[in-house]
Amino acid sequence: MKFNEEQKNQLKEYLETILDLYTEEEYEEYVEDIIYNYCLNRFGIEREVSVKMFYVLLEEIKDS
Repeated sequence: MKFNEEQKNQLKEYLETILDLYTEEEYEEYVEDIIYNYCLNRFGIEREVSVKMFYVLLEEIKDS
C-alpha cells in the first residue's frame, strides 16, 4: 500500500513533532519504529513503505 497525499501530510505533521524529541543518531533505533507503528495503526501501511516515506519526508523537512 502507498501513501495518499492526505496520509503523507498527516505523517509529515506528526514527524515534525517527533523529530524535536530525538537526535539524528536515534532515528534508526527509535524513530523508524515509532513511524512504522503510527503508519501501521493509522493507515495499515507496512514497515518498508513507512520507513522509506520517513526518510523522504525527513529530507523535505530539512530542505524547508
